[in-house]
Amino acid sequence: MVVSRCRKELGFCALVSIVISSQLGSGVFVLPSSLAKHGTVGLLGWLVSVAGAITLALVFSDLSSRITNSGGPHAYALEAFGRKAGFFTGWTYWMISWASNSILLVTATKYLITMTGPISAIQTIILEALLLMAITLLSAARISVIGRIGTCLTALKYVPLFVLPLIFFLFFDIALFNDGAPDQSSNAISTVSTTALLTFWGFVGVECATSAAHNVRNPETTVPRALIVGTICVALVYVLNTISVIGIAGFKELTNTEAPYSLVMNKVFGGIGDAMISMLAIVVCLSTLNSWIFTSGQIAHRAYTDKLFPGIFGKTNKHGAPIVALTLAFCGSIPFLILERIEQDGFDKLMSRMCSVFMCVYLACCFAYIKLIGKWYGARKARWSRYALSYAAATFCFFVLVQDAVSALLMLAAFIILGIPVLVKCKHLPSP
Repeated sequence: MVVSRCRKELGFCALVSIVISSQLGSGVFVLPSSLAKHGTVGLLGWLVSVAGAITLALVFSDLSSRITNSGGPHAYALEAFGRKAGFFTGWTYWMISWASNSILLVTATKYLITMTGPISAIQTIILEALLLMAITLLSAARISVIGRIGTCLTALKYVPLFVLPLIFFLFFDIALFNDGAPDQSSNAISTVSTTALLTFWGFVGVECATSAAHNVRNPETTVPRALIVGTICVALVYVLNTISVIGIAGFKELTNTEAPYSLVMNKVFGGIGDAMISMLAIVVCLSTLNSWIFTSGQIAHRAYTDKLFPGIFGKTNKHGAPIVALTLAFCGSIPFLILERIEQDGFDKLMSRMCSVFMCVYLACCFAYIKLIGKWYGARKARWSRYALSYAAATFCFFVLVQDAVSALLMLAAFIILGIPVLVKCKHLPSP
């Protein structure tokens, strides 16, 4: 076994790029249509998601500044509730981190096919697997190389997604928002909760920087700053894009399309719009995929370092990359790609389920934070301000989860059952 050395090779800019890349993905291209059927009330879901994402970023910011020798949700559950809680949090987080890659792969492949022409279902899965393999091999390189590539990919996707809505505003028609008046028979609170669940998919990954804390220079200050700055940048892009797209196409037209950005690009740029948005979508999805695959390897290896996962997860290559964990994640992602192809409305169902399980992990971190606040803060004012933050984050998680609680619990139960044999195998390991 090659023992991974602690490489302090990630700085602030590289870490911000990981935060942005982990969150800014396929959602920007599909969410405007998903929200359009809910009208203007659906926009409130965005506001709730933005507030919830920033609240969670603040929670993870404080947690990561206190627990810097490790990283990720498992470390916080371990510190607050002990080894079993740490294991199941880490195991669920690791599994959901690579299972959700299927959504990014499907989105990237769909846009790639618009440029190459239609292919069969089997050819599509093979193409997705090849893309996944290529990014997995990249994640096995030196961490400093991954950081530089991640920064470049983030710039390639963030700049267009920030500039394009500014161009869209030149063609903006405020009157189109009049068509989004809420249905009087609908329940506004339920609608906001539903759209908050949909839109929060755009912020999944808010905690990714904490999983690489051991590879960061000055993690006690760099990680919190990167979390907050990165999340605010992502929120700005999502809000600008959603409002500008609605201001050009309107709610009714967006409801009838699965490619809202393509629709708007054609209105603004004409025939070249499809090619432009296809290339941008591929870059965005592959950049996010790069961040998530890197993060999934770090999650598993840190759990091994904290004596929660068995020795196989500690095996690394000459660059210190957790090669076995990356390989297992690659193999485990393939069934989800197949499931998406064979299940009716597979994409939407998969996105909703993945987001719900992420919310369960975030909720566990909120509970851990609530318990640790009393240990960390003696002054009453500081303690109660942190309690207010933690309860606000937990309330947001509950508010979003209530819309898809059954699916979330079923998938969570499946992950926990799969983890039981691994936990039994880990019993011989000494306590961390």
